[in-house]
Amino acid sequence: MLAAIVVVGLTSVAIPAQADGYGPQRRDAEARAAQAAQSAAVIATTIGGLTARLTQAADDLHATQARLPVAQTELAAAQQAAERSHRAANLVASRLQDAQALQVSAATTIASGAAHTAQVAASVGKIAREAYKGQAAATGLAVALGAKSSQDFVDQYTLVSTALRIQSDTLATELQVAASNRNDHARLMAVTTRIAALKVEADTHAAQAEIAKADAAARQDEIAQLIVDQIAAQAAVAALRAQAEAEQVQIDAQRAAIGVELAGIIAAQRAAQAGSAPAATGQAVTCFSGPAAGPAPGTTLPASVGPFHGEQIINAAQIIIAGNDLGVDAHGQVLAVMTAIGESTLIAVDHGDAAGPDSRGLFQQRANGAWGSYSDRMDPRTAATSFFRALLQVPGWESMDPTLAAHRVQGNADPSHYTPYFSAAVQLVAALGGDPSLTCR
Repeated sequence: MLAAIVVVGLTSVAIPAQADGYGPQRRDAEARAAQAAQSAAVIATTIGGLTARLTQAADDLHATQARLPVAQTELAAAQQAAERSHRAANLVASRLQDAQALQVSAATTIASGAAHTAQVAASVGKIAREAYKGQAAATGLAVALGAKSSQDFVDQYTLVSTALRIQSDTLATELQVAASNRNDHARLMAVTTRIAALKVEADTHAAQAEIAKADAAARQDEIAQLIVDQIAAQAAVAALRAQAEAEQVQIDAQRAAIGVELAGIIAAQRAAQAGSAPAATGQAVTCFSGPAAGPAPGTTLPASVGPFHGEQIINAAQIIIAGNDLGVDAHGQVLAVMTAIGESTLIAVDHGDAAGPDSRGLFQQRANGAWGSYSDRMDPRTAATSFFRALLQVPGWESMDPTLAAHRVQGNADPSHYTPYFSAAVQLVAALGGDPSLTCR
């Protein structure tokens, strides 16, 4: 974690916390830095978890929203099927009602025809019996013997013949009607039975369609409610993450302030110790306090600070001097040294890289006119001055995460590129920044 690097960087400067008045301040600042580091680690873990939850919530919401059109299509299809089933059931019910009415009418007709047929059959039977007994007046002999005259005979014979023919025709017709009624009755019963079966089937389909419609509607309502719930949950997680990010900003600002404070304490502590201790041996570069116009007695740069030595130490001092010239505090100087370590390991290189073939110097500044001439970019102090001026144009850089502040100036492809170099930069500034009028030759 970045907070842990801050603590390591601030506490790795080998300066004994002797009784020079700065020891308690340093211990207090280091304790607060450690606490801030722990808080930063916790909040970073929290933000990571909330971000994962938000990603999953977004995926779930997208999947659920994709289900809604399908559910709507299913509901529409179920509603149409239910409407068709109801229409079919109503049509069959109407046909059944018509068949029942026809059945009643046919039954009445059949009953009437049966009575009439029975009456005709009785009359024909009576005639047949009378003829069998010899009492019928329908024979030619009876008509001849009973006639009073020839004309009377003709009239009676004609009347009897006509009556017998009518009876015969009526009987034949009635027999046909009876047979037809029986056939019609059988067909009507078959049709009525079939329609009744269709009515049962149609009612069953209608009931099933209603159940399917209800299920589809419930499924659509469930999905719609799930979408509402997921959106609410997503908003809640987003609010938690926003709160955590706000806390992270506060912690980063606190860490930055503690880093500046601790760097100042260490620098003051070193300056106090330098005034009472003999000069260290093995130091190669001399820096002076006071105007640059003439040399004056002053402190000397250490031969090395951590892995850095020689030209790297001089270039770090030049960056600090450029910051002092512009009134940039120790925190800003740490950002500049961190950036130069990340870009060139504090060597004013005369070459670029794949991302910027025309990049040059400590800060790998491009030949686009924004960073001055080639000589400006290759001169450590001038290049550092250009960096500081650009940094001062970044709103809120003081409270930003150090690597993000550097990224805003440099435009590196990876915003987190400078994070690993923050600790070493703190160590260098603490070791070299005790004298605000530092100048190197």
